[in-house]
Amino acid sequence: MSDRFSTVEIVRAAAKAARCVAAIISVLAIICAIPAASAAQTCKPTRARPVITLKSMGPCAFDLDTLSFAGEPTQQAMCLLRGFDKSRNLAPMLTNLPPVLAERLGRSSAVPARETLSALLSKLDLEREFAANLWQPVSRARDNDPTAPLARYFVIHDTSGPNFGGRAFPADIDVNPKLNNLQPFWCADGWATSHVVINRIGGMLVTHDFQIPWRETKFERAARFAGALKGLFLHVELIQPRRRAPGHGRRNDAQAPTPGFTPAQYDRLALLYVIASVRAGAWLIPAFHAPIDGDIRGGHDDPQSFELDDFARSLEKLIARLQTEQPAVSYVP
Repeated sequence: MSDRFSTVEIVRAAAKAARCVAAIISVLAIICAIPAASAAQTCKPTRARPVITLKSMGPCAFDLDTLSFAGEPTQQAMCLLRGFDKSRNLAPMLTNLPPVLAERLGRSSAVPARETLSALLSKLDLEREFAANLWQPVSRARDNDPTAPLARYFVIHDTSGPNFGGRAFPADIDVNPKLNNLQPFWCADGWATSHVVINRIGGMLVTHDFQIPWRETKFERAARFAGALKGLFLHVELIQPRRRAPGHGRRNDAQAPTPGFTPAQYDRLALLYVIASVRAGAWLIPAFHAPIDGDIRGGHDDPQSFELDDFARSLEKLIARLQTEQPAVSYVP
């Protein structure tokens, strides 16, 4: 009897262990850099996209001659880091920035050393995804024209999906494997929309290296620019589900969860911002998608419910850690 009981217990324990292993494998698949299951997925549009005709140079007054928005870097960021208000209009320009940004934007001073950042990436087990190209520059405008300026803008997006319609957000949106699955964002043909996607667990999918010039906003694709903006902006997507908000039509996706993003997403976003700035040789100007497309019909509202102070805290924490990090030993052949 006791032998029989112990055998049953062993079988049950084995089954439980198998379920745990399956769960771990599922989570690892979510944060895998290049999901093999999506190897055949193609994303290139099957028909030509509509021509974008500008009525203005946007609410932040882009200058085609200088390839930059109006004002000093901090002024540009205060214009570019604003979302939509409750009336679905672009919120007023910010009056200040968190000090960690205000003291750095556009400057090359205090940019972490590549060796120090490389050492941290190794500890985070992110060498393959980010350290290998750390000594390469970011993209240049005009589709990587060697005479054009390096990327200046670090654009933050949200996926605005999945859309739950009239249903409430599930309680497990921050850990749900299906919602946080990065595989649908991988495109074997190289037509993924952004450079990196971050899920709510903190998993990241690199779809284009920061050296690859890309365009994700309507503004960048405007006919007036004739491709000059391709490579001037780097794009990062944050997974954020949406649902229908009352008073905005039956099929809208105007309501984001509260909080809009997780601490893991802010931490990863700060890391990507530092990586991009190190490779650019100067602190990039962060921007939201919403104001870039603010004067274009059908422009986007993302990222919604983004807390700039939370991002700043993640950035401060990361910079403090880098200041105590021991640099990696450079390999000299």
